[in-house]
Amino acid sequence: MQMTYSKMWREHRYLTRLAIVIALIASSLSGQSLSHPRAVALGGAFTAIPEGVFSVSSNPANLAFPAAYNSYFYLGGIDWQLTNNFYSLLTSSKYGGKDLTANGGELQQEFIKDLPDEGWRTNSSINVPMPIINFSKGNKAFTTNIIYTTDYYVSKPALDVIFGNWEKGVEYKTDLRIDAMTAVEYAYSMGIPYDNLAFGFSLKYYQGLGYYGLAPGQSSGTIMVDTAAFVLTGAGDYLFRQSGAGRGVGVDIGLTYRDKSGLDIGFCVQNIAGLIKWNSPTLFSEGMGNSILKLMGNQVKTGVFKNSDLDLPFDGESYHYQFELRDIAADQLFDGDSAYSDFFYSSREIIEDDSSTFTTKLPLVLRFGMAKQMKDDLLVAMDFSTSFRDRFNYNQGWRLSMGMEYTYLPKIPFRFGLAVGDISGWEVNLGSGLHLGFAHLDWAIGFHRGIWLHTAQGFHFSLGSYFTGKHKTK
Repeated sequence: MQMTYSKMWREHRYLTRLAIVIALIASSLSGQSLSHPRAVALGGAFTAIPEGVFSVSSNPANLAFPAAYNSYFYLGGIDWQLTNNFYSLLTSSKYGGKDLTANGGELQQEFIKDLPDEGWRTNSSINVPMPIINFSKGNKAFTTNIIYTTDYYVSKPALDVIFGNWEKGVEYKTDLRIDAMTAVEYAYSMGIPYDNLAFGFSLKYYQGLGYYGLAPGQSSGTIMVDTAAFVLTGAGDYLFRQSGAGRGVGVDIGLTYRDKSGLDIGFCVQNIAGLIKWNSPTLFSEGMGNSILKLMGNQVKTGVFKNSDLDLPFDGESYHYQFELRDIAADQLFDGDSAYSDFFYSSREIIEDDSSTFTTKLPLVLRFGMAKQMKDDLLVAMDFSTSFRDRFNYNQGWRLSMGMEYTYLPKIPFRFGLAVGDISGWEVNLGSGLHLGFAHLDWAIGFHRGIWLHTAQGFHFSLGSYFTGKHKTK
């Protein structure tokens, strides 16, 4: 019966281990919303100070005020973010490739103690602004960005089950969350001035190219050890959905006030009514087919950590997995007359759902910021932001950002920022640039939960180049 016992545990831990494997693979390949290097270097303290095309993703109201240049043309760039709340190079050297159960499980207990109480979450994203078709002129802007974002979560009770941290009488909720999305975001933005006050908006259209994830509210499970004896009970139901075609909308609105003393105050609400409806083909998606979805799915199917149990064609089907533990007692488990199906039931079903639409909601985000030009060459800024959903690289809760920009050498500015909260925990950022006439190049890098390469649990890298009009506005 030892073979049967091992098989049963492989089955009931199938989805939880799958979530961790997918997270590790995806996080090595791919951050969501566009962040200009200047915003990243300031730790995100950017709501009150963006100019031109860079106002779109931070506060469109700033388009209403005169910028340093009348026009901005984004030539190219990339914004890449990778973060988690547990893994680092130091963690890898401590636990990676080692037998956790050796020496009476001493290392296993240390590993379990180090696991985050809020569960293990890993996030990554790439944002690529399309060349030339990201531009602003006067108080208007048009932007086009390719977004690839992943967000994976395994609850602490599920981690306890996986790594053998059992307690009698405790119900373990094996909650998982998976979101992976590729989309093109188009935005038309305008700023409208009124004396020292400005109002702005961005109208956004999303063209979904690929999505897979667990359906929120339809994917959960529990496992419990009876208090009187070692008897296991539990059940789980998970719906894994995917699509290679979608469309959606969203709206950002912003307000900015500029005081004569040099104090700027900005407020922005992002992703109002933001959602993407999947299995909604567009002309572009029909031409692309499921190539993007297959590329995303191949991380699971043929990657280095391939999971052979998952046999999905990745062309629109959903995957329904259920399991049930039927009062498994130790004496029954090793009874030679007992059958495997007496203890454990599971079903896996591929559902054809090309014609069935489902939606993914984009988290609502509030931003409030202040900035002041202390001297001709010193700018300081501070931001508060919050989201109301733990999804798509946003965290439910507040984030505080502070930053400064020193322009003693205007062609080579120095920027520094600190931030606390959100998915990155705490981070340290710095950046600079090279500004030569109408040609500009900016870069920034940030470290999450650690300032050294071996202790950091994530990083944020941003690089962007753009052209400006030849003459400054007066």
